[in-house]
Parts: sequence; structure tokens; C-alpha cells
Amino acid sequence: MRLLLLLVACNPTFSDRPSLISGPRLLAVKGEPAEARPGDTVSYTLLVADADGAMAQWRYCNTPKPLDENNIVAAGCLDGSGPQLPAIGSGASVSAVMPLNACQLFGPDPPPPMQGKPPLRPRDPDVSGGYYQPLRVDVAGASGFGLERITCNLGNAGAEIAIDFAKRYSANKNPTLLDVPVPQAIHAGDKITFTASWPPESAETYPVYDLSALALVDHRESLRVSWFATAGSFEHDRTGRGETEMETSSDDIWTAPKDAGMVTMWVVLRDSRGGVDWRQFTLTVGP
Repeated sequence: MRLLLLLVACNPTFSDRPSLISGPRLLAVKGEPAEARPGDTVSYTLLVADADGAMAQWRYCNTPKPLDENNIVAAGCLDGSGPQLPAIGSGASVSAVMPLNACQLFGPDPPPPMQGKPPLRPRDPDVSGGYYQPLRVDVAGASGFGLERITCNLGNAGAEIAIDFAKRYSANKNPTLLDVPVPQAIHAGDKITFTASWPPESAETYPVYDLSALALVDHRESLRVSWFATAGSFEHDRTGRGETEMETSSDDIWTAPKDAGMVTMWVVLRDSRGGVDWRQFTLTVGP
């Protein structure tokens, strides 16, 4: 999405290793475009493992998170009791308009007053300078949250820097995960190296306002790969490349299960501004 595209399950059924899928699990949400202005229409797609076609319910979370709460979203969004959880659709994918007040509720613009509560101050950006609109997804008995990156004005900066930022900044685009090569023959217990790769342009360069230097500093996106499978084990749950690494691929070693059968695998690629892409495929493990 967006996004920082971050998704967290409220009631996950994780095994000892996050990479092992042993039941329904929300893995990712993708927004297209990956970053949107208030009023823009965004198409959201869900990646969920082992849900057997369960219908997903989507809602925007329009309750700002108080500064004294440590959760990613406000408590009312987590327990579903918040008054501002408008439904935006159902199914594996939906389209919805980014709320017009997103930069007030979750960005650098002065937030609206809330009756009976002390004034809120504008949100702080993440390390990439980004702000995010939360959305809640309920599917297969689990709940999770995606974060769609919002294009907002630059906060805490003078007019000259803000104008320069507007000229230099390009909204995030989702990275592209290329096909993951799969061996033709896999036997029980085999150790196989899988490679996730992406085109060079998937790691975009973008400016961030550095408060200590009072200047714009260019950064390059880092890329993170999350690996999932219904059987066997990965050497690492996550791999990737930092912003100073120019390589366009990342490897992981998977050990096939001891028993023959079918294995489903998911590979999720995320950039550091919330963009996401994924691949899903099925392996046949022989004796």
C-alpha cells in the first residue's frame, strides 16, 4: 500500500517461526497507488494465507492515536469500538477515497478539536518522513491493519525548504517483485536457495527533512523480503537490502519438509516507504 504497508494481526495464530503458516494469516495489504493525496482513489488488495476464500471486510480507521498510546493505531480501532470506522467495502480487493482530513488526523496539519478532550498536536513523521492512513481488515476470524502512505505538506520547515521539497519529492510507487525461480524437482529434506529479485528502479530515492541539519537529505529506499511457507523451514524469516546496498536481489535457504506433499509459499517484498508486492506459488515435494 502505500505505503509503509505495514500489517499487524490482532489475534494471530503464529507458530514458533513467523515464516511457517499453520492457519489463516493476514500477510500484506497493497495499495495502488502506494502513496495518495487526500481525495485520491486507492485500490487495496489483500494477501491472506489459508483463508479458503473467506470474505474480507474493510474499514478506514479515522480515530487519531493519542500520543500516550504505544499501539500502531488507536485503541478504538483495535477493539472495533471506535466511532469512526467507516466501511469501505468487502472482498479480496476494494477501492476507496483517501479521507479529505487524513493529513489532519494522521499528518502534519493541525488536527481538529475533539469535544471534551485536550487538543492534539500534529503527528510526527516516520524515519522516511511519511504519514499513514490506517485501515482495518477483518477476515477468517482475524483482524489486521494496513497503513496507506499519505502525501501531505512538509511540516516544521520554512517556506523555502517546503517549496524545494515539493519540487523534489515524488510519491512512492510499489516495488516490483520479479518471478521467483522454483526448482523442477524437490525432494524431502532438500535445502534450496530461493532468490527474490527486483528491478533497480524499485529502490527509489527521495528527500527527507532533517530537523537537526534543517536541510533536505536524500535517502534511498531499503527493501525487505518476508518469506512464508506452509511446511519446511526458512533459514531467515526476513532478508533484504539496506539503503546503501546496490544489489537487486536477496536470498534465503528453505529446507523442504521430511514428508512428501504440496507446499504453498509466499514471498512479500516491501520498501521502506510502505510499498509492497508479492508472489505466491505451490511446490510439489517428492519422497
